[in-house]
Amino acid sequence: MMDRTDVYKLIDEERNYQDKKWNFKSPPSNGTHSWEDWFVYIEDYVNEAKHILSRNPKMEGDKFAAHSMRKVAAMAVCAMEQNGGLSR
Repeated sequence: MMDRTDVYKLIDEERNYQDKKWNFKSPPSNGTHSWEDWFVYIEDYVNEAKHILSRNPKMEGDKFAAHSMRKVAAMAVCAMEQNGGLSR
């Protein structure tokens, strides 16, 4: 297990990577996306992870799932950065 601080560090590192890869120079979106766009991207990554988990040995599938979860968490953060968020 990991503590929350370490998890957030992984998400921050992924967000930094995403910002370098997908930014205002990335046409045609200029690096910004709607809620719908983000849900489609996240759903695609979730479906890919489920596919890998169901068709590969556990150790290999779990490693891929961990990478995918980090990416999905960072995508959710970026979605809120771009479109706002609501507190509980």
